[in-house]
Amino acid sequence: MKIKIGTRGSKLALAQANLAAQAFQRQGYDTELVVVHTRGDQNQTASLSEIGRGAFTDVFSSMLKEGSIDVAVHSAKDLPTTEDRDHFFCLPRADARDVLLSLKNKKINLIGTGSPRREAAIRRMYPNAQVLPIRGNVDTRIRKMKQGECDALVLAMAGLIRLHFSDEEVLLHPLPVQDCVPAACQGIIAVEGKWGEAVNHPATAVAAKLERSCQRLLEGGCTGGVGCYFDGATLYVQKEGRMAKAEYKGRESIMALVKKVTG
Repeated sequence: MKIKIGTRGSKLALAQANLAAQAFQRQGYDTELVVVHTRGDQNQTASLSEIGRGAFTDVFSSMLKEGSIDVAVHSAKDLPTTEDRDHFFCLPRADARDVLLSLKNKKINLIGTGSPRREAAIRRMYPNAQVLPIRGNVDTRIRKMKQGECDALVLAMAGLIRLHFSDEEVLLHPLPVQDCVPAACQGIIAVEGKWGEAVNHPATAVAAKLERSCQRLLEGGCTGGVGCYFDGATLYVQKEGRMAKAEYKGRESIMALVKKVTG
């Protein structure tokens, strides 16, 4: 059987789709990539909080229903966090941390990010720096930094790893999860559609569901500055710059952490 894999057309989306294709091929399936342009790709001016998480994923739901694709591959953090979108499978998680990118010998005064969560954390970590909004794929943001629009950027480490990023002009400063809590499911590739079960990584799937549940309790969409990360033992949460962590011992752990950052 040939598995038709729906994906966006960016370099990162295609890298992730190819990882999914390789996983299916190891299970004996043939694969075909079906590239789709989403409304999020078409709107490069509005902020992510304005266009919403579904801007990059909604079109795939109808394609799955009509059978024009067999699975859809996304960055799991781009999926809407409503319970009806919890039914996806996961590839093994990559490094979930955020990373600050800066130019060599350049003082950091202006930091670019399109994420309220990252902005809230950066304002605590770099109180003397200004934060400004920036959109675009990885290459576009780095080009803007080199052109002087900002001195540094905050991006996802997983994306840089998957793109095999290397630039001797650019320094990478990974941000500890306790200082900048990753977005729920950051570093996870989601595979929507029943055929995704063939490539599912159980431990990653458990973390994804836990983090999405936590995010809902924190009322976190793109606008809330919310982070949730589970490393298999400890749960970290962030809301609007307030952070907390605890050993995970069931739902009561989530409730206690939510109270710490919202109370």
